[in-house]
Amino acid sequence: MGVKNKITVSKITESRNFGLLLGLAVLLILAAVITPSMYSLNSILNMLQNNAVYGLLAIGEMMIILTGGIDISIGATLSLSGVVCCRLMAENPGVPGAVWVLLALVIGGICGAFNGLLVGYFKMVPMIATLGTMYAFRGFSFLFSGGQWWFPHQFIDSYLAFATKRILGIPAILWILIAVFILAFLFLGYTTRGRRIYAIGTNRESSQVAGIKEEKVTFLAMVICGMLAGLSGMLYTANYATCSYSIGDAYEMTAIAICILGGVSITGGKGKVDGVVIGFLMMAVITYFISLLPGLSVWSDAIQGAIIIAAVALNIFTERSAEKRALKERGALI
Repeated sequence: MGVKNKITVSKITESRNFGLLLGLAVLLILAAVITPSMYSLNSILNMLQNNAVYGLLAIGEMMIILTGGIDISIGATLSLSGVVCCRLMAENPGVPGAVWVLLALVIGGICGAFNGLLVGYFKMVPMIATLGTMYAFRGFSFLFSGGQWWFPHQFIDSYLAFATKRILGIPAILWILIAVFILAFLFLGYTTRGRRIYAIGTNRESSQVAGIKEEKVTFLAMVICGMLAGLSGMLYTANYATCSYSIGDAYEMTAIAICILGGVSITGGKGKVDGVVIGFLMMAVITYFISLLPGLSVWSDAIQGAIIIAAVALNIFTERSAEKRALKERGALI
């Protein structure tokens, strides 16, 4: 019994998520000591609400990274979706807010499908393909906006409600984020298509031998990522009641940072939704903490870069440690 308990405790403490939770706890304690006002319920909800879009983008980016690819066009997709929805909403104030949610998903899905064609079917390198579409989508966003800005008085209440309306005291955007986390967990863990995303990221040759169509799986992952980016554009503009073609600039970097911080292997095939959730919470706390300390705000990009480097180093260390343990266990069995 004692040996079994010892093995269980050992597995928990060696888990990467345990380390992340420990790091989050330390971060929360440090923030509480330096800025106690951060821990009112309203402050916590505001912190999560203002970072919710990053969580949505991170789940979409996770789908791509698991396949062994990357999508750096999601910030531009967010911008294009936000601009199209805001312009049409301002010109058609009588249309219900739900229509703009559906439109955002469609726009994002089309952008993702285009990326999917380039990467999945035309076999372009993901970073190069999405670098090109990033500029294209951002250009379309500028053209459709005409350089115009949209301000609070131009937004209809039903549009804003999807981000700011409180349900059981919690902003609607957070309920949407929670729903996306749950759906992603179920999709990746309990569906055939979700397991195929892991499969092609783990070993493309073996997955092809098993009859998995790599191009179809990549296309699906790109479409899901695009839809979440499109939804993020609509929710971003609803949350802040403002919009311009410049929104979402460099948001893809934060989404990638959250994924890496949450244990998603940049080489593909490894990573879980619960790790990304913890990574999102850590990034939200760090971002909010930096905003409360004016002296640190100028260092925000440098701090985020340091976090990415540290997270990648931790991922490498964790993977190598796991490989060494596996070799020892095999050796003990021989």
